[in-house]
Amino acid sequence: MNDGNGGGNGGGHDARALVFRPLRLGALTLRNRLIRSATYEGLGDRQGMPRVEELTRLYCDLASGGIGAIVTGFTAVSQDGRAMHSGQCGFDSEAKADAWRRVREAVRACDPDVPMIAQLAHTGRQTLETATGKPVVGASSRACTYFRQPVHALDEVGIERIIEAFAAAALRARDAGFDGVQIHAAHGYLIHQFLSPWTNRREDRWGEKDRFCLEVVERVRERCGPGFSVWIKLSGEEDRTPGVRIADTVRTAQRLESAGVDLLEVSYGTMETALNIIRGACPVNVILKVNPLFSHISPHWRPLWKAVVGPKHLYRLKRFTPNYNLAAATAVKEAVSVPVAVVGGIRSLDDAIQCLQGSGGPGLDAVGLCRPLIREPDLPARWRNGAASKSTCTNCNLCTVYCDGAVPTECRTPHRAADKGRSS
Repeated sequence: MNDGNGGGNGGGHDARALVFRPLRLGALTLRNRLIRSATYEGLGDRQGMPRVEELTRLYCDLASGGIGAIVTGFTAVSQDGRAMHSGQCGFDSEAKADAWRRVREAVRACDPDVPMIAQLAHTGRQTLETATGKPVVGASSRACTYFRQPVHALDEVGIERIIEAFAAAALRARDAGFDGVQIHAAHGYLIHQFLSPWTNRREDRWGEKDRFCLEVVERVRERCGPGFSVWIKLSGEEDRTPGVRIADTVRTAQRLESAGVDLLEVSYGTMETALNIIRGACPVNVILKVNPLFSHISPHWRPLWKAVVGPKHLYRLKRFTPNYNLAAATAVKEAVSVPVAVVGGIRSLDDAIQCLQGSGGPGLDAVGLCRPLIREPDLPARWRNGAASKSTCTNCNLCTVYCDGAVPTECRTPHRAADKGRSS
């Protein structure tokens, strides 16, 4: 869906224009091809109520920084679908929707041209019973090796309840003034658990891997109407065998296109090997300090854990490379006509241009940015005006690891004086 070729590379004028060309998504128009991909903010209270003032400040900074659209961090559609993160926001009540309405109105006053999309999620087996106060549920009873919780396989009543929870949350988002929703079907959360043969071992009708995902989309569409934008986030592949492979994701994407989704965003992986979703450094000492799944390990035993257990985890980690999900997203784009975006490893204007121009395949329609915008919310504007061509994000992953604790997400690597105005 790219409107012509960018011509040239290296951030040249014509190629830069490709990045900042408007993108039509059904009834919605983005002013450029850069999307703030869903990024956990940690700005909810322990009941999931959005902290309006802080979220408004964050999103206004992103809007004034030149982004084409903002996707919120993952919001819970129900109490049993909450994550272990104490600062996760919800869209599971009218009171929370009213708080989101105030955020949306304030951001629209800052910049009326930036669409906001609410990401809706149910964690399924990837949570803690202590966080939800309810039994952990999933597509099957297979437990997650990361969370290590007993899992109750959902029955028909439970499945219908959660489908309805997605639809109700989407309607609340629409009525709160959001321009659309993104249904989180990636990263090992509940919808992904139904898509994956690793976790979906059912023998009933829900054993058809993409049935649950399609039912959620159809219910949201039915409830919110045709003019409301519906996006989907998918993991192109995962680390388990048997697991989701790109051929599976392509088939799912084709069925989602028929269901009328407006944008497919391609990511990677599950929380069983969480750092393979984002890649980069693995700050082990910080993980042992702040992650509730590891912080219980006594400081006395941590050196032994790092020597014996740690290497097994590190061995499974994938190396960070630019545009590491581009091949998977291109395979999806080759199979569908619906717009396709990619997230993962986009750190420079040239990276974005490569995604949009195509390399050995069709160009994508948009690119998602996460960690670079935590550090530099004005990065799109700086790319556009030529003040920078690269992000100064170092992929240290301190932002990601600290957000597993009880603090808001922020960049924790000091800015150097040379970073300001950096153009290479």
